[in-house]
Amino acid sequence: MNSYKRVEAVLNGRIPDRVPVNLINFICAPREVGLTVKEAFKDAKKYSYAQLKAQEKYSHDMVSLQTGVVGLAHSLGCEIKYYDTTCPVVVGRPYKCYKDFIESYCGLKPDELLSTLIEATKLVVREIGENVFIRADSELGPFSLAGEIFGLDKLLTDLMDENKRRDIKDVLSICSDAIIKLSKYLKEAGAHLTGIGDSLSGPDVISPNIYKDVVFNFHKQCGDNFKKLGLDFVLHICGNATSIIDKMVDTGAIALELDYKINGKKCRDITLGKCTIIGNLDPSEVMCNGTPELIMSKAKEAIELFGKDGWFILSPGCDLPYETPEENMFALVEAAKKYGKYK
Repeated sequence: MNSYKRVEAVLNGRIPDRVPVNLINFICAPREVGLTVKEAFKDAKKYSYAQLKAQEKYSHDMVSLQTGVVGLAHSLGCEIKYYDTTCPVVVGRPYKCYKDFIESYCGLKPDELLSTLIEATKLVVREIGENVFIRADSELGPFSLAGEIFGLDKLLTDLMDENKRRDIKDVLSICSDAIIKLSKYLKEAGAHLTGIGDSLSGPDVISPNIYKDVVFNFHKQCGDNFKKLGLDFVLHICGNATSIIDKMVDTGAIALELDYKINGKKCRDITLGKCTIIGNLDPSEVMCNGTPELIMSKAKEAIELFGKDGWFILSPGCDLPYETPEENMFALVEAAKKYGKYK
């Protein structure tokens, strides 16, 4: 069973030969071929080369293609700044108010970061797409994208004002449209799966009620439109998402990428037979700063908790930092081979 078939089996509720592995190593892959993040994210050929060499080295089953979390914001008018060892960030926001943004939107025109992502997806799929499962993410969910465009403080404050909340919902509708249009480009590039990360919509930032009343419908809208394109999706929310896990399932996501902070047993009980869990090792303290022995131990715990009935892909709970040691990534893959085999 090759990596593509292994992941496909899990996502469709079948039992593979072993638990698959997803590394989420798009930030540290450039380092391994002598590139900075800035160099890789500005050049599709360099970025795809880094990802292909990393997959050849570690043999992880799912390749996660992303170019940070500000590509959509950049393509929608924000100014960004590149860095060598971390993802780009927004440094300039051009819109004075929500109405300025709403009235100026005329569709998504991919700028540099998104163009790199789309073209790199084509290149990676062409090279290994028959043997390895290729996930190309639409980066952010609509709420986090709105937070990048307007600033999180403003967004959270304005949510308390009913009049401004109506405008915010119009903004989220436009953000959803941009995400859907990007997913179309990624589907055409050959991606097997897409994903949205809406970390700012989790209970660590907003209440479960606001998620259900404001954000959920836009996640569902994105998911419904992805499926019309023939593309399943992963929903990622950082932090302890346990209190909204049932609504996350209801978005129609084929998989939920979950953080180490969740109540694992409760999340497994709610999701089992409905969608796959991807996760949930701590990307910083365990994967980056821990030892291979710690990673093997934590991975074994995760496999025993989430993976005994299938529906599980072993992974960090979020993006691996640039400095993550290679021996730690080897340890995660080795743990799946050692502890993730099915009888």
